[in-house]
Amino acid sequence: MNKVSEMFSKIKISSLSKKNIRGVLIIIFVILVLYFVISSVITGNRNRTCQNLRNEVLTATDAYMENNNLLPTLNGTSETIYLSDLYDSIVFKDYAVTGKVTYTKYNEEYIKTVELDNADYCNTKEFNQESNEYDSTKNVKVETTFNYVTVESYNSEWSDWYPSEDISQEETNGVLLPLDERDLPTIPSTAIVTEYVRETKTYYSYRDKRWRWYRNNVEYSDFSSEQPTGYTTKDTSISMSTEATPWSLDYPEEKDYRHIRRTNGYRWYYLDGDEKIYWNNGEYSPDSPGEEYERDNEFRATMYSYTDDTWRWYNGDTKRLYSGYSSTKPNSYNYKDEETLTYTNWSTYRDESTLNSSNKSYREERTDIYSRYLIKYDVYSYPVLDNYVSLDELESILGKTYEEIDQDRTLKVEVNFKFYYE
Repeated sequence: MNKVSEMFSKIKISSLSKKNIRGVLIIIFVILVLYFVISSVITGNRNRTCQNLRNEVLTATDAYMENNNLLPTLNGTSETIYLSDLYDSIVFKDYAVTGKVTYTKYNEEYIKTVELDNADYCNTKEFNQESNEYDSTKNVKVETTFNYVTVESYNSEWSDWYPSEDISQEETNGVLLPLDERDLPTIPSTAIVTEYVRETKTYYSYRDKRWRWYRNNVEYSDFSSEQPTGYTTKDTSISMSTEATPWSLDYPEEKDYRHIRRTNGYRWYYLDGDEKIYWNNGEYSPDSPGEEYERDNEFRATMYSYTDDTWRWYNGDTKRLYSGYSSTKPNSYNYKDEETLTYTNWSTYRDESTLNSSNKSYREERTDIYSRYLIKYDVYSYPVLDNYVSLDELESILGKTYEEIDQDRTLKVEVNFKFYYE
């Protein structure tokens, strides 16, 4: 820029015409633009070159630190490797680069401070831009100070027992937790969870088979809605309902023994890009065929399902004389009508089985794994020291090394990081 200024200071603007002045100004402007463009290109190329050099340095130092197990393990501590200690020299512009790289443990990662010498325009500048925020894209030097808190450990009470359907199938910290976190025991908002304890137990539920029993061993027909051939009389005291038919768009024939239900059916689809792929080529259904399907409300139709009342039929004047439903034979009713089989509702789950030798002929049992939870947690005090101190001062105050403090369950080190950028 000095040469440009000197060149134009010699021009006697006062002796030029307005046209010449305009031309000179254009030339000056073009020269300045070219200067800044060229400077930017040079600066950009140098920055890329220096970044590549730093990457080369870090590749070498990373390997050295890992191979020699030198990486710091305690938060806020640092280890420095000098480039002269590396297996091979790193050369830049025909000279061996000197300097060092410092690795600082920053929570769960490492901050790597690169300081290069003898690297021409890639020499590291001063770290004089102070900040409390970490920017991983920049070369940064770290200053650490320390404090500590006291730690008290507690156990929560046990939660209620919850069925398997309420338990997640994906582990959290190695444990299958309830789907609803509100099912966990309540702990203080300041608590730091150290362990979820899960206890399991088998719970049992049962249902019983029941039949209609009868006295007179009279021949009866199978259950039928209409009079079967060869039988004259319907026994209205013994009736059953058929299973509901599948939902259909077809309206069923009306019968005096038929009960018709109605509901809305829809077409269901999923998206493949922008294309709708319909279930069963557009078949209607009142229920979703799967989680991936959406209901197309533009296509709605009434669907039908029905059940039929059925009875047993007989001949003559003598009837069987049926009992009510019972799991065991009532007095004076010697015959079981197998076709009248029904089930009670499943009982609620309990932690003891009720299935035994006296009821196994009619009782069915199912099991489920129930879970309950206890939480182990810590509560931290506020920082004990009025001000953060150096690591040497902290170790002196507590009379322990950092490693010993880290192993002490009643203490926890707090680290304050300050950052200085080039």
